[in-house]
This record gives sequence, C-alpha cells and structure tokens, in this order.
Amino acid sequence: MTRTDVQDTLREMWETRPARPRDDRQIAGVAAGIARRYDIDPVLVRVGFVVAAFSGIGAALYIAGWILLPDAPADPSAPARSRTRGYLVVGLAIAAAITVGSLFGGNGPDVLLPLLVVAGLLYLLHRSRGKLGTGATASEAPTVATPAAAGGPSLVKDPAGPPAWDPLGAAPFAWDLPEPSPAPAPPPPRTLPVTSVTLGLALIAGAATSVIMLLAGALTVANLPVLLGVVLAVLGAGLVVGSFLRAGRGLIPFALLLSVLTWSVVAAPLDRWQGNGWGELRAAPTTVAALQTTYQRTAGEIDLDLRNLDLGVGPDGNTNAVRTRISLGAGDVLVQVPNTADVTLTGSLGVGDISFGEQRDDGPGAELNVVDDLGTDGVRSGRPLLLDIEAGAGDVEVRRG
Repeated sequence: MTRTDVQDTLREMWETRPARPRDDRQIAGVAAGIARRYDIDPVLVRVGFVVAAFSGIGAALYIAGWILLPDAPADPSAPARSRTRGYLVVGLAIAAAITVGSLFGGNGPDVLLPLLVVAGLLYLLHRSRGKLGTGATASEAPTVATPAAAGGPSLVKDPAGPPAWDPLGAAPFAWDLPEPSPAPAPPPPRTLPVTSVTLGLALIAGAATSVIMLLAGALTVANLPVLLGVVLAVLGAGLVVGSFLRAGRGLIPFALLLSVLTWSVVAAPLDRWQGNGWGELRAAPTTVAALQTTYQRTAGEIDLDLRNLDLGVGPDGNTNAVRTRISLGAGDVLVQVPNTADVTLTGSLGVGDISFGEQRDDGPGAELNVVDDLGTDGVRSGRPLLLDIEAGAGDVEVRRG
C-alpha cells in the first residue's frame, strides 16, 4: 500500500461520507448514517461508540460525526423530537468537554492511542466495505411502476365496454365477475429472539458462576467483579451476534447499566468495604500508646486528630517510626498532623480526591505518595509518622495544624 493509495482512500471517505438520516436516529443519526454507508447493523456502530466512551473519546467522536456528517433533508411527516434527546445532547457536550480537557490536561497519550485505533478501524472498514453502502436513507423506497403507468392494461371494468382483461369481448358472460384480487402481501420477516435468549443465558451464566464460586469458597464481596464480568461477557456476545442478525437492540440498556456497575466496582474496590462499622469515627490520641494501629469503617467518616500526638524521643532513645493505617469503604477521611512532624504518606483511593497540603490527585485510581515531609521547621525532629490510607470512594485529606 503506497502513500497515494492512502490519500485516495481518505479522499474517497470524505467525498462519500453519509448523511445523517432522520428516521432511525437516537440522538443525531451519526451511528445510523455510518451503518447505512457501510451496510452494517446500526447496533454494532452504537456498541462501538459505547466502548469508545469507556476509553474517554466516545462522546467527542460522536460530536465530531455530528459536525462533519451532513443532515438528511427534513421529513414534514416525521414526529417531533422528544425532550429526552435534548438531555442526551447536553450529556454528550459535557462528556466531550471532559475529553478535550483530558487531551490538554496531561492525559494526551491516554486519549491519542484510542483515537488512532478508531481511525485505523474506520480506514479498514472503508477499504473492505466502501463499495457496499449507498448512503440512502431507509425512507427512500424504490419506485415501482404500476401497470397503468407503464402503459399496460388496466383491470378496472368499464361499463361502456368490455373489461381490460377481455379486450376482444370474447367472454361477455363473464364481464360481471369480480375483478381479480391482488396478490397477498408477503409476511414480515421473522425477528430472532436474540434479546430474550441472551438475557436467559446471562442469568444462567451468572447463577452457574455463583454456585461455582460458592462451592470454592470464593463468593465474597471482593470477587463481585468476576461475577459481573461473566454476565457482561454474555451480554457482549449477544450484542455481537445480534448486530449480524439485525436483532438484539433490547440488550443495549442492560449492557450499559451493567458496564457502569462493573466499572464502579472495579474503580472502587469492594474489598475496602469490609470494615467494622458504619457512621462517624473520631479519635484524638495524644500518646503513641493510645494511637491504634488501624482505624476502619465500612462507610461514613473518619476524623483522626494527631495534632497533639507526642512524637518526641523518650528517655529510652526510641526513634522508631510511629505507624497507623486508615481503611474506609465510602466516605470522607480527615487526618490532622502536627506542624513540625516528619510525615510519610501512602494513600490510594478508588474514586475521589486525595490531598496533602498542596499535593493532590483525583479521579479513578487516585494515589498520593509523600516521603519525608519535614513540616514547617524543615528539619528532622522526633519520631517520624507513617500514614497508610486506603479508601474505596470519597475524599481523603491530610493537613497540618
């Protein structure tokens, strides 16, 4: 493949870009237009946009298609748009703005790689199926010439003379017979029950996985992503099969809901939800002996005040580090440390925001590691304080004073 071939293909892709139809659009008709251009099921294209959304570029790609693909002529008989589509448009705009912000906010490589993958797949699709689709909308039905329009005989009886089916008048005794009835319309094509079959298989697969995990002693909250992944894999297979059979569109809401649930469980690990209680936990130890090794909650708030904790070296000359661990499933964590304490922080958060002074990280998988922060005096003094904080979802703040 030469450079000229690539340029010709790209030029042809632009010149033959499809119009966005109005009769099969969910939001703006981008997926339906691409599907008709390349003669594939629009469900497959919509699933592709959903997968791209989880990589952070789906909304931006849809907005780009909305801008670049022309709109099909309006049909006066088409129903008015519902208000729900307006909310979807607002959601798309917000998601696209987040994508652009990620591109220029330091996450460029994470966004550019999925863009290159999508561009390559679209190029290969055009190379293999560029001659198949015509880009016409489904409402443009082919014109069928009637016998009268084509100059053929009419079957309408004329009282002043013989009917058209007997132009020579050879059978006047049969002129009063009823006209031949039109041929019955063919039955509509049968729709395969892809949605119901796939949902049934997903339930069976989920139940079988639960039984196997239960017998193996692995059916725990921490292993819930495995169970959700099995069910999601069955739904994904059903969507792929349905895209070729032009069926299974009812699976899309279930797949989207389960995808969001699975992503949330993976982003905020459920093993951190196995605490020893709910609600608020407040502690303000003043001695190392009163400081617990672990402060844990399933959900709620942990407020640990260490500003008056004595970290000085005692008469025994012990300079070992003072350690404590904080674990929270969901909620907020606030740790206050002395101004002059030597602090080392290891923090991880499934979803949310974690900060220590001016250092901050947020989003899924937020992490913050601070080594030997000497405090306001800037010198090593007393026993160092080591903090290990883990949370599933929420906000974590460590501050001085």
